[in-house]
Amino acid sequence: MPSNPAPTRLYLDVDGAINADEPPFSNVKSTRVQIEYGGGMMSREPLTWAPEVVTELDALREEFGVELVWLSTWNEMHASMTRLAPALGGLFGGRAIMDADAVSSDRGRGWWKAQSIIADQEFSPAPFVWVDDEAVMAHGGMVDEATAGTPSLKLTTVYEHGIERLHLAQMRSFLAEQTQRQVA
Repeated sequence: MPSNPAPTRLYLDVDGAINADEPPFSNVKSTRVQIEYGGGMMSREPLTWAPEVVTELDALREEFGVELVWLSTWNEMHASMTRLAPALGGLFGGRAIMDADAVSSDRGRGWWKAQSIIADQEFSPAPFVWVDDEAVMAHGGMVDEATAGTPSLKLTTVYEHGIERLHLAQMRSFLAEQTQRQVA
């Protein structure tokens, strides 16, 4: 009996991907998200997003059975799932990777994200989409080398704009291709 292939993963950054200064959409929302760190410490982080992006990402997750993996500094205190998703009105669930021990300023910003994807793929290989405004460009080659043979789509967003319609179309095309491969 053939085993079910692992679902395609969406490794998703927040700042510069979902949270952007000027998303190129007609409907844009802004708010502040309160993150509590304990001991009376908290912060109120600005959040600006295009609801269309959230809706389309959720539609892609549903249509193609995509596993959402938050790969962001917003994962501290589980804020991506407990604070961010409710503020966005979508992108609920999934899981979060935040390897604070891997953060290394001498390797460049986002290095820990590449290391986290590599470790996740070594544990359980699956096709994946990685969306980030900095780390894909800086460390995508390292991920390519470590995940050779695994279908992937790496998208670099512009911090000010975040995920754009072209990125959503590229994701849809890649996910449809993965579905066709599974059927063939």
